[in-house]
Amino acid sequence: MRTLLPILAFIALALLARWWYVCQILGQCGPNTEEKIVTNRLQTLSFNHGSKTILSAYDHFAFDTGQVSPKLNANNGLFLDKITAYLQENPTLLLNITGGYGIDEEGENRGFFENLGLARANAVRDLLIQRKLDPDRITLSFNTGAGGIRQQPITFNAYTPAQSVDFVPLAYTFEDMTFSDESFVPKGSEFRPILPLVEYADSVRQFLALYKDKKLSIIGHTDNEGDAKANLALGTQRAENVLRYFRELGIPPRQMAAFSVGGKYPVSNNNTEVGQRRNRRINFIIE
Repeated sequence: MRTLLPILAFIALALLARWWYVCQILGQCGPNTEEKIVTNRLQTLSFNHGSKTILSAYDHFAFDTGQVSPKLNANNGLFLDKITAYLQENPTLLLNITGGYGIDEEGENRGFFENLGLARANAVRDLLIQRKLDPDRITLSFNTGAGGIRQQPITFNAYTPAQSVDFVPLAYTFEDMTFSDESFVPKGSEFRPILPLVEYADSVRQFLALYKDKKLSIIGHTDNEGDAKANLALGTQRAENVLRYFRELGIPPRQMAAFSVGGKYPVSNNNTEVGQRRNRRINFIIE
């Protein structure tokens, strides 16, 4: 027993010395990293259905610069749990998640997504799918801008199919994928695929080789600037050029079709340059 007491005293002194060095000298005994992130977040995150606010005053999600996965805290998890519960209680509602990214992150592409905003929105969608929310009820969109958007990078809005008559929400899944006109020469039809589209095309090639009963529809969309017939023709030319590219990859023509709907189905307001950019797109549907 006498031998044990000095040992215990030595351990206690060692623990005290370590505490003094780490906490008083290094100053590392404050709130943990996750808690520090929480104090820097705006607590204005909400979940809305039209003019109705369903949830409010939650912590905004946080992302490291150029990164896709959110840095979650307990408040974020609670917010996702409540969204899931609300949508399960209201099965007619759909959810749109908008992912934001800063101008300084413009060149960051992730996987099949042509910008970081969509990739971030999809990462949050995956968290809701893990909570057993039907992925077919979740659509995605993106937003970009200066500093403020980095503090509020994800927004959530509920809607019904009837409310999406004016603007068609986009799914952004492997079977229903959309890319903007960034892969075409400005105001032209020459196809110059960006890297995310190249990666997507290769995956489609492999998929259709395995599932020969599946077919790919390539649909050209435009904004509403100019003559409607000219827009319809431009959409057709772009879709056909994309089809030609897919055919050169080895996809049989019988498994593909290309056509245009012109500016008939906008996904955003044509009154802004950003909205027009979103409306000028190519949609890939595998059925």
